[in-house]
Amino acid sequence: MVKVVQEMHRDPRGVPATSRLNYTAYRLARALNRAAENSALALGITMPQLLIMQVLGEGVPLSNAQVARRTFVSSQAAHVVSEELLESGLIEKVEHSTNRRVRLVALTESGWEALTQCNEELREREERLSALLGPRLGDSLPEILDHAAEVLAGGYFGDAGAEAEAVARRRRPARSRGLSAS
Repeated sequence: MVKVVQEMHRDPRGVPATSRLNYTAYRLARALNRAAENSALALGITMPQLLIMQVLGEGVPLSNAQVARRTFVSSQAAHVVSEELLESGLIEKVEHSTNRRVRLVALTESGWEALTQCNEELREREERLSALLGPRLGDSLPEILDHAAEVLAGGYFGDAGAEAEAVARRRRPARSRGLSAS
């Protein structure tokens, strides 16, 4: 049965979602990603492709597994997006210096040009945001957010032990099946 409400009143237990950091951070991430996506789409690049390009934009060739971890997707998803980038000529396969079995990808010159253009637009937006926040907070906002991510177990890139620990903490306990002995 559905309860019919005559007048809309806030339940006294209610708390605005924006009072929670996780909700507000997600909201900020959505706004930043929408802006980044608009910049990327103007160049024919999707948001998943831009994320891979940003990670490769650190200047270090990466394996598909590393790309997947750094872009928060499965290896299969990273492979699909990397294939699109390879076909478009924005990334290329490169050889590992010591292990021929490891396949790496890196940005091509076209990839660097497209990433530079996207990054310029993103930097302009970030600078406007920092200016509005003021010098006390605005100049340090990326450092504050990065530090917060590390404190909250999000900073385990490249640390297999810390990553395994974080994954284990996210696993849900098995539900009891409610089986009774008969």
